[in-house]
Amino acid sequence: MIRKFLKYNINCKFQLQNQKNIIIFDKEGSEDIKKYVIGNMEKCFIYDVKTITLYFNIKFIIKYIKNLFTTKIENISLLKKLYLIYIKTEIQIFNPKIIITYNDDNIIYHYLIKLFQKITFIAIQNGLREEFIRDRVKHSINHDCLYCFGRNDQKKNILSNWAVKNIHPIGSLRVGIALSKFKSLNKKYDLCFISEYESRKENSESKDYWNNYWLNVSEIVSQLIKKKNYRTIIALNGRGAREINFFKSLFPANVEYSDPEKEHDSYRAILESNLTLGFCSTLLVESMALNTRVLQINTSNTNKYFNFNEIFVHKYSNFDGLVNNIEELISTPYKDYFQKIENFLPEYMNINNANLPQNLIQNNIREILTSTQVL
Repeated sequence: MIRKFLKYNINCKFQLQNQKNIIIFDKEGSEDIKKYVIGNMEKCFIYDVKTITLYFNIKFIIKYIKNLFTTKIENISLLKKLYLIYIKTEIQIFNPKIIITYNDDNIIYHYLIKLFQKITFIAIQNGLREEFIRDRVKHSINHDCLYCFGRNDQKKNILSNWAVKNIHPIGSLRVGIALSKFKSLNKKYDLCFISEYESRKENSESKDYWNNYWLNVSEIVSQLIKKKNYRTIIALNGRGAREINFFKSLFPANVEYSDPEKEHDSYRAILESNLTLGFCSTLLVESMALNTRVLQINTSNTNKYFNFNEIFVHKYSNFDGLVNNIEELISTPYKDYFQKIENFLPEYMNINNANLPQNLIQNNIREILTSTQVL
């Protein structure tokens, strides 16, 4: 436990924070929320769970001691309870109307929901909620308001017994941002391959581990590009030099890469590609609304990593079968392809191009701040 706390940044303050109407909880996706959802509408505070602020302030200390005696949190260790009550005390000082997060399965966030009755908690889905992801979540999920990708995610919440008071299938926030930023891109690439890179040292020895399947898919796609000489860009996930070196050791030299240092550059790469390939990346589902054909290469013989209609899935059995499928997809006019998939979009990536996710969330926040709580 001490090692865990050594990973935290420690700040010291004598004065209390000013009150804020909106707290963005955790740094994950916080800049997207601040810039594209909240904008100039309201001052907000980004609460970084990796930073602990020690307040040497008598008002804070008294409030914290009072909370220690009055706050009930069950089934956690004493140290975690002390930490959660500290966060509760800090949030009471901010006195917000809204706490919004892009980290929708964060355990601290879901504990806080139980501790505050008068604050509206808003979560924005930031990733796939497939079976292998849901199995990892051992804590309870209790959303006040969840903005999810599509109706299919509503069903997955029900399957997992996750409690959601108000759920809105509006598509991906980052897809909405990308569609507003990159409005007139030409197709430069035949393929975009989505990186799901993890260091090989971190691989589980279990045969049923997603990253082992993704490594297999990477080798298959490398073989495909070498055989067909497809114009290819790889959407990197920002793992630095190790990730680049992995792809350079496996893929041809003429492959291009997205720039993780540029905001939403992976989405730009997808929009500039005719076909997007991957294994179980969130980007693969988001691509359905990004004017590209989408194909999972499934080497796992199970749908627990990517449970979507077969039109988006290639069950890999042999290399030639994959080549034929990809050739057919690329040669099909996008208009014809879209007609085949458009009925699935409300289920999987329910984007309304006339009213993008960032606008819908912003409107809801405005209503809450003016005390008309429409969730």
